[in-house]
Amino acid sequence: MLASLLNSFSAVAIIMMMIVIGWIFGKTGWMKKEQKSLIIKFLINIAVPAACIKNILQDIPKDMLSGAWIYVLLAATSMLVTWGIGTLLAGLLKVDPEKKGGFIVMCAFSNSLFVGLPMCRELFGDEGVPYVMLFYLVNTFMFWTVGCYLIQRSGEYRQARAAGLDADSLKSGSAKEPFVKRLLSSLKKLATPPLITLFVSIILLLVGFEPPQLVITLCSYLGDTVTPLALLYVGFVLYETGLKSVRIDLKLIIVTVMRFVVAPLLMLALCRIAGIGGTGEGVMVIEAAMPVMTQSVVVSSSVGADEKSVAAGMSFTTLACFVAIPLLMLLIEFMG
Repeated sequence: MLASLLNSFSAVAIIMMMIVIGWIFGKTGWMKKEQKSLIIKFLINIAVPAACIKNILQDIPKDMLSGAWIYVLLAATSMLVTWGIGTLLAGLLKVDPEKKGGFIVMCAFSNSLFVGLPMCRELFGDEGVPYVMLFYLVNTFMFWTVGCYLIQRSGEYRQARAAGLDADSLKSGSAKEPFVKRLLSSLKKLATPPLITLFVSIILLLVGFEPPQLVITLCSYLGDTVTPLALLYVGFVLYETGLKSVRIDLKLIIVTVMRFVVAPLLMLALCRIAGIGGTGEGVMVIEAAMPVMTQSVVVSSSVGADEKSVAAGMSFTTLACFVAIPLLMLLIEFMG
């Protein structure tokens, strides 16, 4: 158990140091918005798909796919429950409509890729990557449908108030057509290279396709860049959002508890009920305990919602996860 705890602290320390380097890049001006855009495009379009190809076509036994549905079901159940709890808490706390969507999204969805993938690779090695991708599949689908819609609604409330309109009239108005348009727009965003590559790779694995070693080697080199580049990006985002603007209030505390206590313990319980153990259980629990999604900040900004509260949640939970993860790993090890 002591060895596992030391390994967790070591993995967290390595990740934290890489994030600090990204923050320093922003502070010194070595990284600017243009470089951030390049990193995102490279990660989403090349590096993550390459890692997916390598890990699925070379490292996954075909018989594992027959049980992949259970991990998808576990992730979906966990997110639906935390979404429901977040909605209930938003009502009990009387969260302002301008912030309600962001609050629920912060409670329900985690940063499964930019922090989750590097974290799980450090903790579980390449063996954990397939489970990360399954969680990412569900997390991305639900965020760009349910989560994006919730944030957009909050943005509409904020714009209505800024225009001097009654927010209640916006709520009671006809929203069917805008909702459909928003939903279709969100569904289009699901067609990301990582998800497309995931599906294609699974199909190729099922039909027994073996890519040339040249392709696997290339994908291995490109995939190895995911961890450092993703963490440099997170560090720069933390610099951009700024830590001085983080104000710890009741809502932020609740979001933190949801991310690092409720979500992982719920996932742990679901894994035990489903009879899932080993690396699969560990990855699913850690993925459920990741900080607030960086994409939620981007969406909040683009639709005119309260970006500051979501950015504060992302910044605070990103830092807090480096305390929470070793404790969760210790809990997983203790429960055996």
